[in-house]
Amino acid sequence: MKKFLLLAAIAAMPFFASAQELKFGYTNAEAIMYQLPEISGVETQLADYTAQNRKMLEDMQTEAQKEYEKLQQLLQDPTATDAKKKIQQETAETLYQRIQTTQVTVQQDIQQKQAQLLKPLYDKVLKAIETVSKKSNLLMVLEEGSLLYKTDKVIDVTPLVKKELGIQ
Repeated sequence: MKKFLLLAAIAAMPFFASAQELKFGYTNAEAIMYQLPEISGVETQLADYTAQNRKMLEDMQTEAQKEYEKLQQLLQDPTATDAKKKIQQETAETLYQRIQTTQVTVQQDIQQKQAQLLKPLYDKVLKAIETVSKKSNLLMVLEEGSLLYKTDKVIDVTPLVKKELGIQ
């Protein structure tokens, strides 16, 4: 008797599952994030940070150019000693190596700064998506760009998320 009840329950499960319709949504979280009013402040901060780093690199390149010009003068000066030429060449090479290392470091720093500045905005969008999902009884919300196929039953929650965030 227990086996019969167990089999009947298993057989009836698809009917119970179909009674509760599974709902899915999709949105473009990044696009929404870039529509937040706070994004202009983030862009300004990032532009300032980038400009500061660009100025530092330009100053380093100017200094390296001066050292290279000194080296060129020494190489053409018949009275300059080989030791002096070698020291100047090493100085110029060291500066160029420092510039290359600094360029890589600056690029990484800018990317980290961008991620740091955007994280609170992205978290805000994710919280709004979560709120909309709960209100709409959505099982899952997918990122729009990663969808390969969707039916008409999949809901674009972008307008709901924008409304939750107060974006027109």
